[in-house]
Amino acid sequence: MKANASSSRPVRAATAGRRRPAAEPPAPKADIYERIYTAIVEHRLLPGTKLTEERIAELFSVSRTQVRGVLQRLAVQQLVSLIPNRGAFVYMPSADEARDVLAVRRTLEPAVLDRLIRRIAAGKAPGAVAELRALVTRERQAHAAGDRRSAVRLSGEFHVTLAVLTGSSILSRMLRELTPLTCLAILAFEAPTAAACPNDEHERLVDAIEAGDQRTAAALMVEHLNHIEHSLRLDAEEPAEVDLAAVLLG
Repeated sequence: MKANASSSRPVRAATAGRRRPAAEPPAPKADIYERIYTAIVEHRLLPGTKLTEERIAELFSVSRTQVRGVLQRLAVQQLVSLIPNRGAFVYMPSADEARDVLAVRRTLEPAVLDRLIRRIAAGKAPGAVAELRALVTRERQAHAAGDRRSAVRLSGEFHVTLAVLTGSSILSRMLRELTPLTCLAILAFEAPTAAACPNDEHERLVDAIEAGDQRTAAALMVEHLNHIEHSLRLDAEEPAEVDLAAVLLG
């Protein structure tokens, strides 16, 4: 998918909020990247939010040059739009781009499941099912506790973990990039979290993996991703103003 400036609706980020303690050392670039990435996955940074270099540099006690490097890395992953003379914004996908992301996932993730099931059968991933069940349990508990932030993060983590358990660094990287793009699509088109990625579908996927049923697992994954796409709405309102300090340091 090709990024373009017109797909981003700039939203001014609030400048008030907590600052990092003056005595705290500068944050490494990897930490700043993870903070922004996680904020997107947890639905705390909305599409169109402006990521002001000066504000982020202040929050993490680093130079604007370091922040610029992080934003450029996120732009390569299409999580951020860099618009000349305007700045950096959390990426705002179009409806066609949202469909493209889910189409790619419908092709990729059944293959992930096939590889994982074969790997388990070969005895190369003995703890895979237990790890996945533990993740689904934590996701269910987060839903029950009303902890939306953790539930959303764990939902994305489930799909990334499937790829990690295949032993393929390429599949892992691809899912790590596709997951936040899906989150941005859900946010851009206001899909309710519970409808977009219900954790009972994750549980059924684990059941099929444990049974070694590749055909059922693939069908469930396609159904799951179709469920997400069908929940998308194209009449989303403008995102609300965001406090970068609360989102990135909270």
